[in-house]
Parts: sequence; structure tokens; C-alpha cells
Amino acid sequence: MGRLMRMSLKPKKASELKRDQERLNNKMAKKKKNLLDKLPPYTFIISEGTKTEVTYMAGFANVINEKYRSFSTGNRIIVKGTGRNCQSLLNYARMIVEKEMPQATQVWLMYDKDDFPFDDFDNTQYSAEQRKDSRKYKVAWSNESLELWFVLHFQELHVNIGRKAYIRILEEKCNYKKNDPKLFQMFRGNMDTAIMRAKRQYTAYADDVPPSKSCPATRVFELVEELKAFL
Repeated sequence: MGRLMRMSLKPKKASELKRDQERLNNKMAKKKKNLLDKLPPYTFIISEGTKTEVTYMAGFANVINEKYRSFSTGNRIIVKGTGRNCQSLLNYARMIVEKEMPQATQVWLMYDKDDFPFDDFDNTQYSAEQRKDSRKYKVAWSNESLELWFVLHFQELHVNIGRKAYIRILEEKCNYKKNDPKLFQMFRGNMDTAIMRAKRQYTAYADDVPPSKSCPATRVFELVEELKAFL
């Protein structure tokens, strides 16, 4: 046994050290290639709200931007709050993305139904889907509010109980505060469950049901599902 221990402590030959280094280099090169092959698209997220939506989505952006920083020119994800209503959000997004992120290949519009007229809410989606541009425009709306998406992290919801009730549920479940800087971390753990519930909720409506009549429902899960792949 003593002889075996002495053999195990014997220094490696130069050729063995070289092979070990080559294996390490190959492993690192493969890891780098996998990251490069799966880079997140340059994405501009623009929201109607200026606080809760921005705080929450910035959590995704910060993690993804840091992870892919060495492989990117600038940030992969930019989040911007506007305070604009859903009707003017698309036109503003087209203008501002050219200035702030011209390399973006897709733009997500994030907005709530709140008290906006049905036509304004519906036409924002229809206009985004029909937009002919160099980049894709997608929508992540909530009817009635973003808090519906948060509620789905804790429970199913099949009836319209209103945005005030969403907040009451969240206050009970997680001591929710709209501008909590820890929003992303707060809901990260149940993300998969929320996606499943939101998808089931949204697809329960017929294809010809407009967004304004799809309540409760949210398409935030589509944006989150895409970003989640790069966390």
C-alpha cells in the first residue's frame, strides 16, 4: 500500500501535463462555442409602466447581459419604461429602438388592459402583429394587470376578480410591494409553474376572442419563457 501511495504522488510527465491542458482547452472551447451558438437575440423590451414592469424585467436583463457580456457588443437586453398608453406604445417603440438599440432584432411591448378602451387594447396587438419592419414586434399584455402574472406563480385563476384582488392575494402570499427591487428573485422559483398556468389560461380562449375579452389572461408568459432559456 505504501508503494501505491508513493506512485500516486509521482509528478506527471510533461507529455501528460500537455494532454491535460489540451483537454481543458477543448472543454473551455466547447463551452464557449455552445454559448455562442445560443446567444440571446438583441431584444428591446418597452413597457407602458415605468416601475413594476421595469423592475421585474430588469432582473432578467441583468442576469442575461452579465452572462453573455464577453460575447456581445453592448447589452443583449434593454428594458425601458415609458408611461405611455398602449395605443401610442408601438409608434414610440419604433422610434426609440432605432436610437437606443438599432441592433435589436425584436421588440416586446409590455402593457396592461387597466381602464384603456377595448379598441385601443386590441389594436395595439393587431398593429404589432401586422407591422412590416426589419425586426419583429411582439406583445406581452396582461388583462387586467401584470399582477395577474405574479398571482399565477401561486395559484390558478379562471375568473375575473379584478386587479385590486390580485394585489390582495399577492400581499397575503409574499408580502408583495409593486416596486420591490427583489421582484425578479421573488418570483423566479415558481416560474415554470406560472408559465404552465398562464399558457393554459390563455389558450382556453378561442382564437377569435380579442385580447380585451380574454380576462383573466396574460401573454407575459411568452416573453418570460423566451428569456428563461438564457438565464
